[in-house]
Order: sequence, then C-alpha cells, then structure tokens
Amino acid sequence: MLNRILVALIGIPLLMTILLKGGFLLLLFVNFVILVGLFEFYKMAEIGGKKADVNLGYLAGLAIPNIIYFSNVTDTTLLLMPLTLLTIILIGKKVLQNKVENSSRDIGVTVLGVVYVSGLFSHLLLMNYLPNGGKWLLTIQVLVWVCDSFAYFVGMGIGRKIFKRGFSSISPKKSIEGSIGGTVFTMLTIYLINRYFNIFGTDTSTAIVLLVGFLISIVAQIGDLGESMFKREFKVKDSGRLLGEHGGILDRFDSMLFVVPTVYYLLKLI
Repeated sequence: MLNRILVALIGIPLLMTILLKGGFLLLLFVNFVILVGLFEFYKMAEIGGKKADVNLGYLAGLAIPNIIYFSNVTDTTLLLMPLTLLTIILIGKKVLQNKVENSSRDIGVTVLGVVYVSGLFSHLLLMNYLPNGGKWLLTIQVLVWVCDSFAYFVGMGIGRKIFKRGFSSISPKKSIEGSIGGTVFTMLTIYLINRYFNIFGTDTSTAIVLLVGFLISIVAQIGDLGESMFKREFKVKDSGRLLGEHGGILDRFDSMLFVVPTVYYLLKLI
C-alpha cells in the first residue's frame, strides 16, 4: 500500500507536467515508456514460449518516436520506414538462417511488439502538435483515470447484481455494471472539462462532446482488456515490476496506448 501511495504522489504530478509541457521532455518520456514497454512485452512473450528478435525490435521501436519528433511528421513514408525495414530484415534473417519452424511466430511477435507499444504510444507526440495538444493529452489521461476508477468502484458496489455474468472471460473480475459506470462518469467528466476549459476549442455540440467521451471510455476498456488478453496468453500476472504494486509500464499505460491514437484521429476529423 505504501508503495502505491508513493508512486502516485510522485508519478501523477510528474506525468501531468510532462503531458502538459510537451516538447523534448515528452520525447524523453515517450522513449522511456516505449523502451521499457518493449522489454516487458518481449519478456512476457518469452515466458509464453515466443522468441522475438528483441534488439531489432528495440531499434525499430525507438526509431518511430524520434522520426516523428525530429522530422516532418506529415511524411508517412518516414513513419513507415522502421516497420518496413524491420519486416524485411526479420524475414531476411530467417531466410539466411534457412529456418522454417516458428518463423512466422517469431517475426510476428517482434513486429507486434513494435506496433503495439511504439506505434500506438508514439501518437502522444503527434497529439502534441495539434492545437491544445498538451491540454488534450492531460485530459485524456484524466479521463482514463476516471474510467478505470469508476469502473472499479461501481463494479465493487453493484457488480453482478443486475447482470449476473461477467464482462469478459479475458478478465472475469470485471462486471458489466462496472463498465457502464466507467462509461457514464467518463462522459460526465469530459462534458464538465469542455464546459469549464473549452478543450474542444470551438462551439462543439454537447452531443459530439458526449460521443467522444463515450468512445474514449469504450476504447480505454478495450486497451485494458487487450493487455489482459496478452498476459493471459503468456501466463503472467503483471507485465513487470518496475512500479512495484502498480505492476509494469504496460499495466499503467495499456488504456493510453489505445485512447491517444483514437482521439488524435477523431480530432483530425472534427
């Protein structure tokens, strides 16, 4: 319990500052999360019997955020370059090794790690370039916390009393009531944030604001369940122990991995 409190007291203000300020500080943070996240993902995969080419995975994974930061982010060719070269090199290595058994599995888990951890989390840097990007990153993190917290509290309070079956076999402890509670409070929170801080920056209708809140909640829960799916497949309890009782980096940012790209593309459309 003490570990959880200390991590929260230090980590939350630090994280909020990084998300709001952006810039090079955000780049360092994104690189750190990607490096540790890739280590955790490949370690879980190894425990689950998969063998990734971790060194090439690290190189490709770290290349993506740095290309976004140091080059023209609208150049999609450059953004695709790490994944393209990684795929060519991985297949080339297997061919030169004359290896057939488990080739697609090993190549697949290496590329998946890069796309899942680096490809998704690097969207924090893309979001930072949008109008009010820093405020949006902070808002998204707050909404993820709200969704997760109220899904837990509502689930603890009335879970399985209305809907008897669990929400998902991937995470049997989660309830449908908890999921609904997380969604309702996420929608309420984004409505209040937009009303008092005008996060959308325009005269956006209440219906659109609530719809975005609804989508954020759904995607956040999918991100949480997605990581749980990997952990159950690889037969591990937590992605790591870097944050003590809080688990690993992926345990803390599994929802952000999905929500930030979703909101980024929604804002581009809006």
